[in-house]
Amino acid sequence: MFIHPKQVGLTYFQHMRFSFYLSYKFTTASVCALVHGIYPDILITHSSDTVQELNNEIQEMRKKD
Repeated sequence: MFIHPKQVGLTYFQHMRFSFYLSYKFTTASVCALVHGIYPDILITHSSDTVQELNNEIQEMRKKD
């Protein structure tokens, strides 16, 4: 039933924890992007910084396989 977590080298609970973490990061980035849209002089690189940070974390996780 839970094939995907095994495919990415995680237990069910590790996968759930990481997914919740991503949800938190995406929600935060979304709010910051909304604020940046209203006031463009703040949070200028937050969205791209978040994408890069999460990409790095996912790449590091894949190296552990």
